[in-house]
Amino acid sequence: MSPRALTPLLLTALLSGCNDAMLDQLDATLADIRREPNVPVAIDAAPFPEPALLNYRYSESRSPFLAPERLARSETIATRNSALAPDTERPLEPLEAFALPSLRLVGTLQMGTQRVALIATPDGSVVTVREGNHLGTNYGEITRITLDEVTLVERILDEQQGWQTSPAALSLQP
Repeated sequence: MSPRALTPLLLTALLSGCNDAMLDQLDATLADIRREPNVPVAIDAAPFPEPALLNYRYSESRSPFLAPERLARSETIATRNSALAPDTERPLEPLEAFALPSLRLVGTLQMGTQRVALIATPDGSVVTVREGNHLGTNYGEITRITLDEVTLVERILDEQQGWQTSPAALSLQP
């Protein structure tokens, strides 16, 4: 037989397989599902575990990276602009363990009258922060949260001028 004669026969055989598809049973099952009440599913999410913070015990000791004569000079520099010095007595917040460039702004939320930012850490966890929270290794304090940016002020020790403030920001990346 020629291919032209086989084509209608093959099409007929293929389409005959679609004849008895048990559509009545499918319609009945879907009708039963539609009659059931819509009940929202309760999601029990486990609370986010608090990371264990480690305290550095030797922060008051002599720095092994400074020669003894430079150490005395750096102590006098640190006393300059002491009004700008960070509060080293307060407990560290979880995001202060990460350098600012390693953190990412992944979103913001409006909670009542306060805006909240969602910050992703290098290990993939997401932490909620508000204005006044601290992040980064340079004593950064959040001063403003907008829809697409978190503005903060870092405190940096300059050898010449003592403690200085430096503006920084985390922007939402598309």
